[in-house]
Formats: sequence, C-alpha cells, structure tokens
Amino acid sequence: MRTNRKQSLSTATRDVPLVALDGSFLHLPPSGIGTYVRSLADAFAAMPDLPVDVHLIEPSPGRLLKPGSRAHRFLWDAFGVTGTLLAQHPRPRLLHLPQFTAPIAASVPYVVTIHDVIPLVLPDYRASGAMRVNLAVMSRTVKRAVRVIAPSDAAAEDITRVLGISQDRVRVIPEAASSDLAPDRAGAARAFVRNRFGIDGPYVFNIGGYDLRKNLPLLVRAFAQALPQLPDPATTLVIAGAPHAENPRMFPPLEPIVAELGLGDRVRLVGRVTDDERRALYQAASVYATPSSYEGFGLTPLEAMACGVPPIVANRTSLPEVVGDAGLIVEPTVEAFAEAIVRIFRDDALRRDLTDRSLARAATFSWERAARETADIYREAIGGAR
Repeated sequence: MRTNRKQSLSTATRDVPLVALDGSFLHLPPSGIGTYVRSLADAFAAMPDLPVDVHLIEPSPGRLLKPGSRAHRFLWDAFGVTGTLLAQHPRPRLLHLPQFTAPIAASVPYVVTIHDVIPLVLPDYRASGAMRVNLAVMSRTVKRAVRVIAPSDAAAEDITRVLGISQDRVRVIPEAASSDLAPDRAGAARAFVRNRFGIDGPYVFNIGGYDLRKNLPLLVRAFAQALPQLPDPATTLVIAGAPHAENPRMFPPLEPIVAELGLGDRVRLVGRVTDDERRALYQAASVYATPSSYEGFGLTPLEAMACGVPPIVANRTSLPEVVGDAGLIVEPTVEAFAEAIVRIFRDDALRRDLTDRSLARAATFSWERAARETADIYREAIGGAR
C-alpha cells in the first residue's frame, strides 16, 4: 500500500488521539519489519472505527546519508524520527516504533515493537563495534517505552529476561501471513514454478534467510540424507533468497556443500524473488522446512501453512508456538530433519492431515486482529503514559 505521509491511515473523524507510526522501513529493501509496518498500515486503513487516528511518518531523502545505511539508520532512530514527527504533524499523543529502537530524546511517549533480541543473545550478530554501540544506546532508550509489543511469548520472555523490562509493560500480539497467500487449488502455481524456474515435481522449500542462525547448511545435509528414501527420486530442495553480505561467517555459502554432496541437480538456489514468485513457490511446495535456531516469530512457516503446505521446524524459540500441531517439530539436527522429510513424503495420510491442520491454524492469525490489538495498546499506553 502506498501512503501519503501527510494523510491519516484511518478514516475516523471522531475526536480520537493521534498516533504516529514510523514508516521509514517502507522506503528500504523488503524486510520482515517492512512487512510488519505495511501490514499494520493496510489493516488500519481498512478500519473506520479505530479508537485512535494513526498517521505514518516517513523520512525525506537526505543529501549526505544514504537511506538504509547504518549511519542513516542510527541517526533516524536516535534523532530523526522525532524531528520528522514534529515537522509533519501537530504533536501526537503517542509514537509507535516498529523495531528494537527508540529516540535518545522524545517529546511524546512511545510504544516499541521488539520482534526479537537476536543481537543480544547471539554474539555473532553483534561482532562489529558499530553494532555494539547501537545496541548499547538502544537497549537504554527502549526501556523508556510505555509499552513494548512482542510477536510471541518466546520473544516476550527474552525481552523481559535480557533487557530487564518488566512483564507488566510487555504485550504479545502475534503477526500473520499476508492475505494473498492461499492454497493453489487450480494448479496455476505449479505451472508458474515450472515455467519460471524449470522446477517440475515435488520439492522442499525454504525462504527464511541465509544468515548463520537459519542453519541452511544443516537443511542441505538433511535433504541429502533423506533423498535416497524419498518415493520420487526427482524431489528437489528449493531455497529462495540471498546473503545480505559477502561474509562467510555470518552467511555460510551453500554452493560448496551442494557440490560436496553431489546435489547439483537436486538443490535449486533461486536467489531473490518477486512477490509473485515467492507466493507461487510457497503454493507449489510439498513441504516447508526451517531448522532456524532463533525466530522472534515464525513467519515463513506460517506463510507456508496459509498455503496448505505442512512445515517442519526446529524445536526452538517461537517456532513451536506458531506451528502448534500443524507441522513436525524436531530438534535442529541433520538426522531429525532428514527423518521428518522422509516421514512427510512417505506418509500420505499424515501429509493430508497436516495440510488441513496448517490451513486451520494459519486462519487463527490475522492482521486485522493484530491491528485492533495494537490500537488497544495505543489507548492503554496513552492512558498509562508517565
């Protein structure tokens, strides 16, 4: 959804409090936080009866700093968001920051959504000096938030444990899959995937990211171990996305592992994909698999579930919480994932049952509910602002 930063997201004309939502991520390359902001904004815009009036605030392109750069990000988070807020709107009652960040000085109270505390619990994610400085500053400023929104119970527990934010200020609001994700009843997605990528036949899918915690080398090795036992020897493993940087420690390369295991024709690394390609790859998949060791909210398995694709996930952090009884939850080892892949492909009754469970469970998550609960938090925060 394209929004005009000078217009309200909501259509309310009643005398309701004004809330400013940081929309800066809408101007950056696609990301989980960008999806979160856009999904909330779309849901708010579709609700005429919101108890608050929500406006997006967005940065103007700077002459000296490149949007998306670390320097720009830090300066926007620490200083720019409040300056832009005051320049664009009358003083709002509340500011909503959609990631682990908060301004050094703010003239209005704020709510922060903390999706995870990965850099604080996984040392590899805070290796650079700039990251450590940023974390030190933001760890202090987010503690001033009137309320903190977490996407899962697992994330909320880490927020209170690691940051020392009291439980009474943390609220859990689950996220949801995009409304355009649904089962491929007519087979159009399979035809699209065949024509676009040359993939014809069953496949295991992953689009969770290439960074270290995603454990993609483990998934490749598990698939290699499972392959001889699969009923269709033409089954492939399809991995979408690409590393964010040429840093082999943070983004372990998969090509050497694929070559080592002789899987050149059985593993497809399709790179970055468009929204249409992403949707079709989900819909045409037989299984979704993620051995990730840490997720603040398991969005990609939920997106697969919304397409009726059963997931296999690691028994870690929020993944069991999101998947519930709709998938196979196993330890993140080569053996466990290989066994789970074989089990789903060889047991037709299990696969059909998990497909039904996946659709039912995915339907319990919605952006409309998330938006309404977020608006309730706004009202609560305004009433409890100190």
